[in-house]
Amino acid sequence: MHKTARQKYLLDLISETGQVSISELVDKLQVSADTVRRDLSDLEKKGLAQKNHGGAIALDLSVMNRRERSTLLPETKQRLGKMVAEKVPAGSTLFLDAGSTLMAVAASLKGPLTVITTSLDIAHFFSDRSDIDLILAGGSWDPQQRLFAGSATQSFISRYRADIAILGACAIDARLGLSASQEADAGVKRAMLAASHQHWLVADPMKLNQRAPYLVAGLSDIQQLFLDRPWAELRDQGDMYIHIAKAD
Repeated sequence: MHKTARQKYLLDLISETGQVSISELVDKLQVSADTVRRDLSDLEKKGLAQKNHGGAIALDLSVMNRRERSTLLPETKQRLGKMVAEKVPAGSTLFLDAGSTLMAVAASLKGPLTVITTSLDIAHFFSDRSDIDLILAGGSWDPQQRLFAGSATQSFISRYRADIAILGACAIDARLGLSASQEADAGVKRAMLAASHQHWLVADPMKLNQRAPYLVAGLSDIQQLFLDRPWAELRDQGDMYIHIAKAD
């Protein structure tokens, strides 16, 4: 396996499991322990992973830009995107958050729909779709996260009403709720929730049991949560309905 492909596999594995030992990586990759250590050192220098005693753990996702995060867990995100899209009623008006998992949702959506988004990538994806009434919420451009945010964006969103806000997650904690790594992004997410009837949240496993500095909402504010596996730490889900996208 080529070095680049091997390191991509390492990132996916660490992201899925949270932690993995050197011996496990040697067995899975069929390479020497020194090769694994070199790969982990390369990933650590890039800010993508860090070594601990005998293994590796994924770093806080807030240190990774959106382009780097978008390469992780593509199959998981596709499964989640398809599951979310299948639940959206035709004719709905949606607030669609930014991010690679939300891009997977967008890729599976079928119109007619009205989509209001802060994501330039999602807007570009829908730009030629005749079955999608597209509204791009502008404001201050964040080139690292590839989204519009800030007070102008929040004001723009407040002028609309949506049937469903579909949010991605920077971090989710079973007790502390949904949080974001950037204050402006958290404000936009809160604005989407305030202007929508239904609140949906979709999260890949890297986001679970994580905390970021800026509060978005408690989990009691979310009606539907889309995951790819059961979440053991979530013992009291209240009225929230949890959907699980299982691998084929």
